[in-house]
Amino acid sequence: MPRNRSNLARDRAREARKNPSAAEAIMWGYLRGQQTGFKFRREHPIGPYRLDFFCKEALLAVELDGEQHIKERDAIRDATLAQQGILTYRISNRVLFKLEADSGPDFIREITQLCESRTRPDG
Repeated sequence: MPRNRSNLARDRAREARKNPSAAEAIMWGYLRGQQTGFKFRREHPIGPYRLDFFCKEALLAVELDGEQHIKERDAIRDATLAQQGILTYRISNRVLFKLEADSGPDFIREITQLCESRTRPDG
């Protein structure tokens, strides 16, 4: 997996970590501190992309999709990451906010299961 050594990418990732969206702040509350049993990074730069959340151990990117996301561009991005062995799990902000209101974070269970299945020796 290529490491992004671009100062611009690094600086943009740092800035994004300082100013998360409401959805990113909610998701980080669930993923931080290895609550899932896996370490996630926020706003992790890989190549020309900045991943909302990334688990290096499982090679799993968790992306939150707001209204501005363009499906065709996301598909190209996901395919490029897949060539590097990175699986992208997408959740829309609308779904995230609905689940947050219902306090039923099934998506966290799904993320944890994906990480477990991708890190098993037979996985």
